[in-house]
Amino acid sequence: MIKYFKISSDNIISSYGGIGSIVETPEASILVQPLEKWLYYKQEIKNKDIDTIKSLSIDDRRLLKKLKNKFPDLEFLITVPTNDTTNSGYRVSNDKRLITGEIFPKWMFCPRCKKFMVYDDWYDIHRKKHPSKDFDLFCPFCLDKKGKNKISKVRLEQVRFIQISKNGEISDFPWEDWFLGKGHHLGKCEKHKLKYTTSPYSDNLESIRISCENCEGWVSLTGIFDYSYQDIMHTALRSSNSVYYPNIIRSLRIPIPDSQYKESDFKYSELQYIIKKATGTIEDEYDKIDLKKLDYIGEGIYPISIRSLSMTSVLCSYNRLTPLSFNEIFNKDSSRHVTEAEINTRYLPAVESLGEGFLMVFAEDILKKWYDNYGVENKIKEHLIKESVSIEGLSDSKYLLAKYSLLHTLSHLLIKQMEYVCGYSAASINERIYVSDKGPSGIMIYTIAGAEGSYGGIVTMVESGKIKDILKEAIEKAKYCTNDPVCYENTSVCFSCCLLPETSCECFNKLLDRSLAVDQKFGFINKLSDMFKE
Repeated sequence: MIKYFKISSDNIISSYGGIGSIVETPEASILVQPLEKWLYYKQEIKNKDIDTIKSLSIDDRRLLKKLKNKFPDLEFLITVPTNDTTNSGYRVSNDKRLITGEIFPKWMFCPRCKKFMVYDDWYDIHRKKHPSKDFDLFCPFCLDKKGKNKISKVRLEQVRFIQISKNGEISDFPWEDWFLGKGHHLGKCEKHKLKYTTSPYSDNLESIRISCENCEGWVSLTGIFDYSYQDIMHTALRSSNSVYYPNIIRSLRIPIPDSQYKESDFKYSELQYIIKKATGTIEDEYDKIDLKKLDYIGEGIYPISIRSLSMTSVLCSYNRLTPLSFNEIFNKDSSRHVTEAEINTRYLPAVESLGEGFLMVFAEDILKKWYDNYGVENKIKEHLIKESVSIEGLSDSKYLLAKYSLLHTLSHLLIKQMEYVCGYSAASINERIYVSDKGPSGIMIYTIAGAEGSYGGIVTMVESGKIKDILKEAIEKAKYCTNDPVCYENTSVCFSCCLLPETSCECFNKLLDRSLAVDQKFGFINKLSDMFKE
């Protein structure tokens, strides 16, 4: 079997992958192991001197300081290693820089002979039948008809069904218990030899059957998703989104503010820093941000071109079945640690990404006038109030809630419009919404290196003066949706008008309301009408 697969470091810390996730490879699905089990950790980090570890870490002091509130012994943000495979995956360029995983799920079946057992049993049988050959996940029972004792290359398949729990556990589905508890016509076999059979004419659960080679016993998979093992483990498809919800914190690489700030000010300090640097009132060699302030596009609204930025992403924990609220990085009752040292860890895995984008700054007075003069307080929909608990402070202030929801909605509309003018897909663009009651607010839209499109596309578009037209066209298009009036009268958002891939949205497509932007009576479009007439 091929030992090595090349996986981008960005995929190890992403919405789809990371420690505790199932990674699909060309040969098998792999469960990524905790940090201390990585060969990279054992050979490059463990018991090494401070200078060596620092050389393999990301020096983001502001983020490290924030994370120490949850992980008091944290010292290093360890860079996730990258590596190149050679010899078709049988070799790597550097065998010290390896992330470790194990085959999961372990239950496998042969699509030809239908035999069904765990990986270890398959391996033992292979070693007995073919001791001189590596186990490449080919069925050891199925032989090539052209050659005596020559293995036929019928690759074993892993089952699609696994079990997960609310506290982050993951396990194989208990197939033997299912067979014994639900089976029909079971014989008195000393040990049932199971087979996994599917129908070529149907793919429903009734057509998938587990049977015994020695007796007439059988059971279908009907009801498998209702089966809860010991009332803790719940059945899911291994490809289901509910199997893995990573808790990732992202931070712009900027210096630690001179003044002490509260937890809620962590992200907002980025906006303050960018504005100060763009206006020439602050300069620091520590950051990796290249900015250019542009002309106002309307009353109290101006863009800042971000020619380059550095974003640090740290995987703090993960959940299964249900995600944490926005901005949470760990919950003791449901989250799973990514290291064996748990809360006392000295290390967390991280990745640094370079990219580009722009920041659109909104002066406080223009947002406050919109809120007060158009009676927005009485127009806030019930779903926004319910969702506001996911962000600290929003549930305590209807003004902050309206402001965040408006800017978040405008951000989604801009991203959708930028698909047509920048060459980036919506899935490759990200957002950060900055809202506070202390001053200006902002929308940062950015993409990182490695995403689709040509590097520099967003900056070129912004600095050429097209951002005003893009904002105008985005809001004009949002007036109408193919699902209106149902969409508008309910949440005012759907995938036809406002929702984005969840990898692009910073809070799982919540806190959005198109009416706040485009309603003819109270929408922000009324405040922008003079700007659009120019």
